Amino acid sequence: MNVTFVDMGDESNPLNGSTIRDSGQLLQILRDMQGREPSFCELLGENGYRLTVGIAPTFGCAQYSHSEGDSPYLVTVDEHATPDDGCKGFLYQNTLTEVLTRRCLPIRTILDVAAFFQETGNRSPVVSWEEV
Repeated sequence: MNVTFVDMGDESNPLNGSTIRDSGQLLQILRDMQGREPSFCELLGENGYRLTVGIAPTFGCAQYSHSEGDSPYLVTVDEHATPDDGCKGFLYQNTLTEVLTRRCLPIRTILDVAAFFQETGNRSPVVSWEEV
């Protein structure tokens, strides 16, 4: 499935608005994002759903929702973390946005979640999701 890439941490990214047609291309873009301050990007699927992905060097997070903003909003969750584990910060439109650490997963897992979304338009079945 084709997705449109939007870098929510860097409005000047020349890839903003580009169409991603395969997971290899997507994974390269996301890996490039790992080398900078943690930030979000959005993958807008042609099926009417979006995956908002937080990318940091060693961890990330994801939220799956309808592109129109309708609920439910589903976020990845680490079932072994506790609510007391604190927060991690990601840039979203020049604003530091905190995400509960229990909603963060290893970066390799988040890259797999993003690739699955690009390939199918669906949320990955290999991670746990919770509604927010």
